Amino acid sequence: MSKRTTIPTLAAIALFGCGSGEEDASAASAPDAATEADAEVSATIPADWISVDDAARTVTVTLVAGETDANNRWNFNGYANGETTVVVPVGYTVTVNFENRDPVHHHSVGVLARAASYPPVFDEATPVFDGAITSNATSMTEATAPGGGTGSFTFVASEAGEYALVSAVPANAVTGMWIGFEVSEVGDSGLRRQR
Repeated sequence: MSKRTTIPTLAAIALFGCGSGEEDASAASAPDAATEADAEVSATIPADWISVDDAARTVTVTLVAGETDANNRWNFNGYANGETTVVVPVGYTVTVNFENRDPVHHHSVGVLARAASYPPVFDEATPVFDGAITSNATSMTEATAPGGGTGSFTFVASEAGEYALVSAVPANAVTGMWIGFEVSEVGDSGLRRQR
């Protein structure tokens, strides 16, 4: 099989394996789900899964894979396809506590470069900040286990910019398992929904 057919074939298999591809009504009931009015606002808002301690210069993000049925459970806290962005201030120490509630598939999370699209398979997933990725992030069998597996990592958000929280397990990111991650030069923190 040539490389030209391998990637589309792998993507098709991944999409087929994810389910019907139909939007699930529970996506609208995701925690902090945007209303039409909210979708027009790009300011940061608080989220109960993002805790900021300005005195200690720390942020704790509790990230859950498969929390809802949105995107066939290939989501973070009910969000997929970059539809929301976690915002942290530059220079803060960030801890990501990760849980995989998807009952079937392994998932991972890492702070990766923001891209227009992601590959079906990552040759390697290099985080933009040292240590900002879960263990065995590219493995279909050794990433964070389904049904409640957990992992965590801590890093310093040392450079302002637009990044992404991405699952690097094969077929995850290409089918939408990523959300934005912004390091704010002006000290913003919270959640920013996409317009």
